[in-house]
Amino acid sequence: MFQTGASVKIHLRGNTSTVVSQGKLARMACPLMAIHLQDESLHDRLLTPGAHVLLVISAESGIYTGEAVVQQYHPEVAEIVVQVKGSFRFQQRRQHERYPCNMQVRLRVVGDTEWVTGECRDISAGGARIYLPHELILRSDTVELLFISEANQQVGHAVAEIIRIGKTRDKEGWEIAVRFTEMSRAEKIQFARLLQCGQLHGNASPQS
Repeated sequence: MFQTGASVKIHLRGNTSTVVSQGKLARMACPLMAIHLQDESLHDRLLTPGAHVLLVISAESGIYTGEAVVQQYHPEVAEIVVQVKGSFRFQQRRQHERYPCNMQVRLRVVGDTEWVTGECRDISAGGARIYLPHELILRSDTVELLFISEANQQVGHAVAEIIRIGKTRDKEGWEIAVRFTEMSRAEKIQFARLLQCGQLHGNASPQS
C-alpha cells in the first residue's frame, strides 16, 4: 500500500474540462486523507466541500486509483482534506520481460581502456545478467557494454549501472546484474530490433 509522502494526482472536473493537480500525501486517518498541493492549477471555486475528485496515488509497487469527496480546503497552507469513497483500485507496475540468451558481451568499466569479454545470460529492455570468467576490478559502478549477435554480428551498445555482483553458484566465475542508464535513440532502435527479431535469445520464451 502507499504511505505518506507518496505522489498524488488530483483529477477534478470543471465546467468544460478536467483539472489535474500534483500533490503529496500528507496524512492518513482512513477514510480521510490530507493532501498537500504542489501547484496552483486547482481553483478555489472547484474545491468547495462536496466536490468529487479522482485520486491517482503512485507507490513503489504500482498505482492506486480511487474516488473521494473534498471535505475541507485550506488555501493558506495549500492543503485539501478528502474522504475516500470505497476502496482503491490497484494496478501493478509493468516489469520488463526478461529473455534467456547466450550472447557474447564486451564490457569495460567507464574510465578504463581495457575491454573484458563475457556472456549475457538473460536480457530485457531494462537490464541484463552477464557472466564473466574472472572477477571484475571495479573503479566505478558504471560500465559500457557491447552486445554482439552471432547471427549477423550486429552490435547493441549501452551504458549501464552495476546493481549486483558476485560469484556464480558453481564458484567458477562471476556474475553481474546491470541496469541500462544511457542509450541514444539510434541505440534503442537497434536494441529493440535485436530483441524483436530474436537475435538475442533465439526462440526462447520470456521469463517471469
